[in-house]
Amino acid sequence: MLAVTVAAGVLAGRFLVAGEGGGGARPGPPVAAADSGALVARLQAELRRRPDEPRLLTRLGVAYVTRARETADPTFYAKAAGVLGQAARLAPGDPDTMVARGLLELGRHDFKAALAWGTRAAKANPDLPDALGVVFDAQVELGRYQAAVVTAQAMVDRKPTQGSLARVSYARELLGDPAGAVAAMVQAAAAGGDAATGRAYVQTLIGNLHLGAGRLAPAEAAYRRALEGLPGYGLAEVGLARAATARGDLAGAARRLGPVAASLPLPATVALLGDVRAALGDARGAGEQYRLVRVIERLNQANGVEVDLELARFEADHARDKGADPARAVALARRALAGRPTIHASDALGWALRQAGKPRQALPHARAAVRLGTRDALLWYHLAAVEADLGMTAAARRHLAEAFEISPYLTVRDQPAALALAGRLRLPAPSRTSGR
Repeated sequence: MLAVTVAAGVLAGRFLVAGEGGGGARPGPPVAAADSGALVARLQAELRRRPDEPRLLTRLGVAYVTRARETADPTFYAKAAGVLGQAARLAPGDPDTMVARGLLELGRHDFKAALAWGTRAAKANPDLPDALGVVFDAQVELGRYQAAVVTAQAMVDRKPTQGSLARVSYARELLGDPAGAVAAMVQAAAAGGDAATGRAYVQTLIGNLHLGAGRLAPAEAAYRRALEGLPGYGLAEVGLARAATARGDLAGAARRLGPVAASLPLPATVALLGDVRAALGDARGAGEQYRLVRVIERLNQANGVEVDLELARFEADHARDKGADPARAVALARRALAGRPTIHASDALGWALRQAGKPRQALPHARAAVRLGTRDALLWYHLAAVEADLGMTAAARRHLAEAFEISPYLTVRDQPAALALAGRLRLPAPSRTSGR
């Protein structure tokens, strides 16, 4: 049996400290065919001949959700809601439609609704593996980590598929076992899958795990494997761009990010392009990207997608930019923490408060963000920065050293400030180009 992680009792103790999180978590593995656009067209044509066929409506709903993910166009969520509602009226109680509605709510970040749909589907058909996938993803995004571990274990015990192994990997990653996370994700890649998108996604996740540990060469190799299987795959291109920033190749990163941000305008990708342009001294170009991030998030909100956490993280990162509104970042982060009590929401609120000049209020949230022992260098850097503001020099030194031990490469935005902090704390800084 493949064990997910540590004993549940140990994990439960950690949650007593809880804060928030979830938003920084990765999206779930893709669920549909490689060419979802062609699939949508084919299903629409079939439905014109058989308009009251609930299974076709459910399949079209899932295809719309996939299109939303693949194109970053949130208007597909409204289309999915329409056809899935119609399918539910024609065939009440169908487990596949329940799973599809769970996937829709995951996409719209309504994780309580997603958990409810996934749970109902699992009860209606205990042998439906995708139902547990919805349950796991929702539990993670609601900060219910102990329950998520149990769910992941149940999934992999039933069948070690690409989807179940990828979730085991994520559980291990969250709980501070990066080596175990890589091992499970490599197993997920070996398990294979029907869709080229799914295979490319898993290779990209392997790259992300290596990059998060500061291992640039294996990260780049994984991203290239993803692109070999699916040329132009946007998430892998972003991974290579992040690796380029770690190597100090900002111009190369900008060249790679520009087309991706245009074709797949995910807010995180657009913000990263802005940060790269800012680091290159192109303040005007950076400002254009930052304005675009806010436009995209308003479009997401208009289409029913909850984005408080994503916006809070962005606004907190830029709270000290000219014309920024730190109080808005704090308000967004407080709302996000209330709805999604995960480690990433704790980090967002702690960082927003610190950026707003309130390190004492930030400290409990920054501590809550590392409560699982997650090996995420940014979480530990944020904690160190808060402690340094409060004059807690020994703790700040210890936690900044922890951040650099996890990875010598923070984000292109945070790296200069982290190195400056290391200088003030008289802490040896890692080489930015040392590689691993």
